[in-house]
Amino acid sequence: MRECVITREQKDHLDILHLDGSLDAYSFPKLESALNELRETKRHHVILDCASLDYISSAALGALIGFARRSREQKGDLKLARLSPKIFNIVELLGFHKILDIFSDIDQAIRKFA
Repeated sequence: MRECVITREQKDHLDILHLDGSLDAYSFPKLESALNELRETKRHHVILDCASLDYISSAALGALIGFARRSREQKGDLKLARLSPKIFNIVELLGFHKILDIFSDIDQAIRKFA
């Protein structure tokens, strides 16, 4: 599995984190650190661009749900965009598509924040 590389893009009040690689027990702390840094700086509107994500563990998804809940408490949210069919199947199988907002493209996710 490829280590996850995270690239951050800022658009006004939104932060888009582009994920490239795999999110597993070894690489998730890197994403968790990036999300915590955003939260500490009061940036609660986050989109994860998953177009280049190869794999995500159930533990990583569970942690993302926790971040989404904390963001919602601050009038923000965490949205997922551009999931591959493989990643979407994992999210759906675990029932997390009922908790996390998922969009086919980034522009849709951005509009949902408006």
